[in-house]
Amino acid sequence: MAGARERRPTPKKPRDPRRPSRSAKDALLGGSGRLLPAPAASHPQPLRLARQKAIARLRQRAVQPRRPGRSPALGEVLLRGLSFSLILGLTMAGLSQLLQSTPTGQTEPATTQLGDPGPSDTLQGEAIPALQERLAALADQPGLTAGALFWEVESGAFAGVRPDQAFPAASVIKIPILLAFFQAVETGQVRLDEPLALREDLKAGGAGVLQTRPLGSQVSALEAATLMSTLSDNFATNLIIDRLGGQEALNQKFRQWGLQHTQISWWLPDLEGTNTSSPRDMVWLLSQVEQGRMLSRRSRDRFLDILWRTQRPSYFRPHLGQEVRIAHKTGTLRSVVGDAGILDLPNGRRYVAAVWVKRETPNDPRAEELIASLSQAAYEFWAGDPTATTSSLQP
Repeated sequence: MAGARERRPTPKKPRDPRRPSRSAKDALLGGSGRLLPAPAASHPQPLRLARQKAIARLRQRAVQPRRPGRSPALGEVLLRGLSFSLILGLTMAGLSQLLQSTPTGQTEPATTQLGDPGPSDTLQGEAIPALQERLAALADQPGLTAGALFWEVESGAFAGVRPDQAFPAASVIKIPILLAFFQAVETGQVRLDEPLALREDLKAGGAGVLQTRPLGSQVSALEAATLMSTLSDNFATNLIIDRLGGQEALNQKFRQWGLQHTQISWWLPDLEGTNTSSPRDMVWLLSQVEQGRMLSRRSRDRFLDILWRTQRPSYFRPHLGQEVRIAHKTGTLRSVVGDAGILDLPNGRRYVAAVWVKRETPNDPRAEELIASLSQAAYEFWAGDPTATTSSLQP
């Protein structure tokens, strides 16, 4: 058309090489103008909305051209800072979720800690009145003072006479010493194979074999602990007491356990009967071991195996069948006899027992007979029909 100004084609602006091509952008935007979701991770974690928006803004900036006048170095610093913050936030969120989703492990405690229930809280079952009457009638003998307690593991039923009276412990004191030894092994204080030297100041008479060995020779800690119980070796007992820190260190341990009447006041042999314990203390201690609350399984097995191999016949044994297994430790002085242990019956029942009998006449044989009679009464009750009445237990 005449006079019309001729239109010239607008020259194309050169494409910024930093700006992605339309095809690349469309691929990123999915043709809809919106960012595609982030590729799924191999183990996706739930993200909060704020984090999703932060990711979206980060990706939008990645596809947009830089604004004029902004320093490339500054932009790079900001981008890296944002990325670092995002990664840190995601890492903390993942860690928090992992901790919340991990179940808390439950482990069986290897030892009873300070503050756990002590002997006064032991007898959670019911008393057996007829058996207690039977025990009291048997114990009523002139010139003898008996303390006894029998506690059945499965039901918690119990019966006794003077269970809280302190008695000269004699060699029964070696049971808590043996338990303290295995706890020291578990904590790394003592090694089973470490050598213990036979010293003059620890040498003891009475029962045992170490007194016949030359001074300066050595035995392993495990051998000494085993001889302490199986042969009631007094020299071995003093070695263990010394290795565990001495008498006061053990007394402190006994108090931590909650024992009320168990104490070491003299090295073995304690002929004057100054070392003490009570039926309740000893029954509680053995019940805790039996139920796995004082030692790990491995140490508990070793502990019970040593008590099963005690060579001195049990005072509980005379009126019991040979099929009854007894893990125990006896104690004998001129003025007192005692026994404490765990008894397994052929019918599957198990009970813990501790008995001491003081005698006014030194070496009065009626004391051993009384322990056997008290043991027989408990055995007849639990070896019979579990639902039986107490008519057969009347004195």
